[in-house]
Amino acid sequence: MKKNTIKAFTLVEMLIVIVIIGILIASLMPRMQTAQGRARDVARKNDLSQIQTAIITSQSDRKVWPGYWTNKQWSEDASKWIKISDIDELLLEAWMSSVPTDPNADNVNFWLWETTNANANGEYIYVIAKRNWVPDGWFALMAKTEVEWSSNWVTCQKADGTPNDTATHDLAHWYISNDDDLADVELCKSVEQGTCSATPDADGKCYYGETAELRYLLVY
Repeated sequence: MKKNTIKAFTLVEMLIVIVIIGILIASLMPRMQTAQGRARDVARKNDLSQIQTAIITSQSDRKVWPGYWTNKQWSEDASKWIKISDIDELLLEAWMSSVPTDPNADNVNFWLWETTNANANGEYIYVIAKRNWVPDGWFALMAKTEVEWSSNWVTCQKADGTPNDTATHDLAHWYISNDDDLADVELCKSVEQGTCSATPDADGKCYYGETAELRYLLVY
């Protein structure tokens, strides 16, 4: 009489398989996170383009930039960066179906220089500024990005929003206020990790120390 035997994995073999699966997952996770971050960055750039169009439409209709001495109840010192959520009613009036927010509600868009109103989670921010010496004739929008590929600016600030004191920068690239001329802002052609330098080098490259410093800046 032939005895039936069932072949099965031994405990050691099963442990080896589990370890291999764990190693594969660990190696793939950074790539998955980068891909997700890149996808969110694409959404952020698209959001800013839509917001830019709505701001221009609002200004054309009302003859004043939204958030700058409007006849709405809310008004703001135009020398500061302001949150897009603070002007959402005006953007909706400018035929925007809905005002987008950051795809990651916990993404902190820290900013510098007397701009406490702009430090918020899941927010895009906006400043009215001069360009080519024309006061209050232009504006810039900013999103906190997650990957180098999507970024065209760095802020040289730590994850808590405080300045990165080891960074090299000049005034126009470290922060922007109503007193700065947007014509002087040089966007980064590429971004690479290193000692943070918000001023582009001869090749147009900027350096960041940590991902909290990555930004996408849309200047109008």
